[in-house]
Amino acid sequence: MAISPIHSNGNIPVNNELMNAVEGGEQNSSFKNTLGGFINEINDLQTKANASIENFATGKVENVHEVMIAMAKAEVSFKFMMEARNKLVETYKEVMRMQM
Repeated sequence: MAISPIHSNGNIPVNNELMNAVEGGEQNSSFKNTLGGFINEINDLQTKANASIENFATGKVENVHEVMIAMAKAEVSFKFMMEARNKLVETYKEVMRMQM
């Protein structure tokens, strides 16, 4: 995703793909599918990190930096997913309290 600069008139450019997904413009896109896609991406990063560790341990890869980068990507994405999960659970609990 490219980062767009703020225009001189002060307006922030809008990511059309994101807005379509949020507004329901894409009929096939749902919260479940989006969340499932994010979880699959995180799982792929974890799998790649594990594979790079195995390759390093067996001597197939000698570059420690690649292994550390793969591990860091997997760790950061997992932490982000857990924080998003915690926020969703917190929000769900708050909505349940409001309904009582």
